[in-house]
Amino acid sequence: MPGYKRACRFCGQLVEANSAYCPFCRRAHPHQMVCPWCMAPIQADWQACNKCGKALAIPCAKCGNPVGPDADACATCGTVARYRCPTCAAVVAASARQCDRCGFALKDYWKSLRM
Repeated sequence: MPGYKRACRFCGQLVEANSAYCPFCRRAHPHQMVCPWCMAPIQADWQACNKCGKALAIPCAKCGNPVGPDADACATCGTVARYRCPTCAAVVAASARQCDRCGFALKDYWKSLRM
């Protein structure tokens, strides 16, 4: 339904129902928990996605603490563990030239972040 808004599960602000990001708190997937890899709905206590089988939490490269599935940076040391497409919120490699899910050109996006 166009124009229908639901509360963001992180900040409580009203957000369009089909939003990939909350425009207020900038968190990905503001309406339900989803697998960061395949976007399938998940539950908070799951260790792996029931669709793609990938781990929902990954270890931080710097300190080893678990990061995920709603977080992209380590809560302890702040190291970024996952990068996301700014258009669809799919997890992408830091070196990716385009998003595998939506085709967004990431090369120019990464350049704009470095400025």
